Amino acid sequence: MRLVSVDIGSTWTKGASFVLSDHDSLHVTKRAARPTTVDDLSRGFESVVAELTEAGNPDELFYSSSAKGGLAIAAIGIVPDLTAEMAKLTAYSAGAKITNSFAYELSSADISALRASNPDIILLAGGSDGGNRHYPIKNASALAKANLSATVVFAGNRDARDEVEGTLAGHDLVCVENLLPSLECPNPEPARAAIRDLFLQRITKGKGLDKIIIATGREPQPTPYSLFEYCRSIAELAPEFGEFMIIDMGGATTDVYSAHEEKTQGGVIRRGLPEGKIKRTVEGDLGMRVSARTAAMAARKLYPLENLDEGSAFAEFVEKAALCPETLTKEVHEARFDAVLASANIAQSVMRHSGRSHEVCTADGIVTIQAGRDLSRVSWVIGTGGYLAASTSFNPRECISSLGTDEHGKRVLAPRNARYLRDPGYLFPLLANIASTHPSAAVRAGLQTLVEEI
Repeated sequence: MRLVSVDIGSTWTKGASFVLSDHDSLHVTKRAARPTTVDDLSRGFESVVAELTEAGNPDELFYSSSAKGGLAIAAIGIVPDLTAEMAKLTAYSAGAKITNSFAYELSSADISALRASNPDIILLAGGSDGGNRHYPIKNASALAKANLSATVVFAGNRDARDEVEGTLAGHDLVCVENLLPSLECPNPEPARAAIRDLFLQRITKGKGLDKIIIATGREPQPTPYSLFEYCRSIAELAPEFGEFMIIDMGGATTDVYSAHEEKTQGGVIRRGLPEGKIKRTVEGDLGMRVSARTAAMAARKLYPLENLDEGSAFAEFVEKAALCPETLTKEVHEARFDAVLASANIAQSVMRHSGRSHEVCTADGIVTIQAGRDLSRVSWVIGTGGYLAASTSFNPRECISSLGTDEHGKRVLAPRNARYLRDPGYLFPLLANIASTHPSAAVRAGLQTLVEEI
């Protein structure tokens, strides 16, 4: 069986053709890439598919898209560490990027920030079922008066739903089950499904994706959603691989995924929400090109003894990279600057993704307070995305394992002794598409394609 998988990125549209054998194994037969035709995505897509299908049409065609940057979502909850955090995690796992996050009652400044960021979706959460009704209803009223163009997805206290629906009558509103019906039972799937459906409605309306849907008879997957589900498939179908982290670093954003199951430990008290086995965070301010300036600020804190200040050769390179995202490194010193940017992106994004712990004294002795996930024993870190896929000389192990404490003096629970695997063919997004139908073959092929960098 012949398969073709294509990923439409913001900069490049890349694809590969595969042969799926009777023994459920996948083999790459050809690859193709074209600059993304941002005014009409179908042109670049059709060019890639044409090259991959010169020998005939495939039996199955899969494709995903992160072009246009995916969906932008503002998350609103009540308690920052509970419903507001759950709203953010739900949006991330659905393949969205967070433009704003608010807790408690929306202020006039919050509404102004929403207008300025102009999100596609506002995820309105808050209150466990039977709990707080005040904030979801007040925030729905504030949104109704603001008359924003975003679709509101209400995933809060079911006891407030009728009033929220009445308040937002006439607005673009989707109501789903509460994403946190009780503190012990997160329920993100209904909101994730709604966000994915809205992605398909919003993203496919323009820029030529509607033409691709008509031509292929198939809707695209949001690339981050597809990778999130691929992580789940790896964890479920290859448990012997162990716990892992994937870093997908691009020019504008750095996405981090982890597969990890928290286990109860003696002397450790957990705070905050229980997290699912698979987690995604996206850092929209950290990247190798479009977001190079922010990465440079992080680099200056990470490497205070190096000459990275304004007016340095490094600063000049950063400006060139930010203004011309297609910049390729040609000189040895520029390659070193890229490595500095990559280290800063990875250190910051992994720090934000990982949990924290600290000790407190109690009447029963010293106990450890932990918030978030403890990834210190993760076995593998996988690097994908343009720079990480291509670089044979860069290894992020040191910048990850050296993460010590944060600005509050709490331990960062990042991987300590993980081994590093590189996705040299940048195949993970393409295999993630195929995994929706052929999960076992896609997982096996993905793990086989990885190369360990010592």
